[in-house]
Amino acid sequence: MENTKKDMKNINHKEKRNIILYLSGKIVSLLGTHIYTFAISLYILGTTGSGTSFALSVLLGMLPRIILSPIAGSLADRKDRKKMVVGLDTLSGIIVLGLVLVSSVYGFKLIFIYTTTLLLAIVNTFFDVSIGSAIPNLVSDENLVKINSYTQASTSLSAIMGPVLGGLIYGLVPMNIFLIINGISFIISALSESFINFKYNIRDNKEELDPEINENKDIQGNNKVFNVLIKDIKEGLEFIKEMKAIYTLMKFALFLNFLVNATLSVIMPFIINDTLKMSSTQFGIIEGSYSVGVLISSIVIGKLPEKEKNFKRLVIGIGIMGVMLAFIGIPALEDLQALNNNIHFVFFIFVMLIFSVFMITVNIPIFVTMQRMTPDKMMGRVMGTMNTLASGITPLGVVISGILLDILPSYIIPFSSGILIVIADLIMSKNENLKDF
Repeated sequence: MENTKKDMKNINHKEKRNIILYLSGKIVSLLGTHIYTFAISLYILGTTGSGTSFALSVLLGMLPRIILSPIAGSLADRKDRKKMVVGLDTLSGIIVLGLVLVSSVYGFKLIFIYTTTLLLAIVNTFFDVSIGSAIPNLVSDENLVKINSYTQASTSLSAIMGPVLGGLIYGLVPMNIFLIINGISFIISALSESFINFKYNIRDNKEELDPEINENKDIQGNNKVFNVLIKDIKEGLEFIKEMKAIYTLMKFALFLNFLVNATLSVIMPFIINDTLKMSSTQFGIIEGSYSVGVLISSIVIGKLPEKEKNFKRLVIGIGIMGVMLAFIGIPALEDLQALNNNIHFVFFIFVMLIFSVFMITVNIPIFVTMQRMTPDKMMGRVMGTMNTLASGITPLGVVISGILLDILPSYIIPFSSGILIVIADLIMSKNENLKDF
C-alpha cells in the first residue's frame, strides 16, 4: 500500500513537471511570436508608411496555416512529436537569427522581412499542430481540462504581454539586437520542451499507420509520400464525419467562429473608432479586457473540479455569447451615440469581459471532448483539419463584414450575428448527437 502511494506521488510529480515545462515553453514561444509580429509591423509601417506592405506581411503570416495545417497534422500523426516540437522551435530561432545575419551584410530590406515572416508562419503552423495534438499525451485524462485551461491562459497572457514588450523593446534597442533576443527566446523555448515527457499518457499505438511516408527516397517514393499525405488528409475528414458528436460540434463552432470574428475584428473596431470617435487608449483597453477575461476565466476553470456533463453549460454559454455580440451594436444606435464616451467605454469593457468568460466556458469543454474522443493516431489530422477550417473561415468573415459595413448601418451586423448565434444555439440544444456531451 505504501509503495502504491509512493508511485502515485511520483506520477503526480512527473505530471506537474510536464505541465510546467509545457507552459513555460509555450509562453516563451508565443511571446517570441507576438513580439516579432508587433515589432515587425511597427517597422514596416514606420519605414514604408504603406498599408499594402503591412497587409502583405499579415497575409504571409496567415496563408501557411490555411494551406499547410492538414499536412502538418499528417506528419504529427506519423513522426515523433517531441522531436518535431523541439526541432521546429529551434528552427524558428535559427530563422530569426538568420535574418540578423543576412541583414547585417545586405541591409534590413523588406524582401528579407517578408521571407522571414513566411518561413516563421510555415514553421509555426507545423509547431502548433504538433504541440496541440500532443497535449493528451502530456497529462492523465482527468487533468485534460486543467492543461487546456492553462493553455488558454498562457495564450491570453502572451497576447497581452507581447505588444507591451514588443513596443518597449522596439523603442529601446536597435532592430538587430531585438531580433537576436527574439531568436534566442525560441531556442530557450525548445530547450524547455526537450525535457517534457511526450509519452506520459500513451492512449493508442501511432505506429499502426502505413509507414510509407517514412520510406521511399527515390522519385517514385516521393510520389508515394505525396499520395500517403493525401490519403491521411482524406482519412482525417472521414473520421470527423463518422464521429457524429465531433462533426456536429465542429459545424457549430465554425459558424460561431465566422460570426464572432467578423464582429470583433471589423465591426466593433469600426463602431468604437469611427462611429463613436473614442480614443486609441480606450480602444486598446477594451481590446485588452477581452484577453484579461480569457486569462482569469481560464485559470479559474483550471482549478475547478470537472463536471461530468457539459451540454447544459455549453448551450447557456453560447446563448450568452450571442447576446453579448448583439450588445456590441447598441452604442451605435443613433439615439445613444450622443452619450458620454466614458459610458460607452465602461459598457464595452463589460461586454468583452462577459463574452470572453463564457467563450472559455464553451471552448475548453469542446477541446477536451474532441481530445478524448479522438484516438492518438488521428489527433494530428483532426487538429490540422480544424486549424485549416477555422483559419480559412476567419478572413472570409472579415471580408464579408467589411462589404456589409459599406451597405448597412454598423449596428445591424452585431444585432444580426447575435440573433443568428442564439437561433443556432436553440437548434444545437435539440441535436441528438450532443445529448451525451
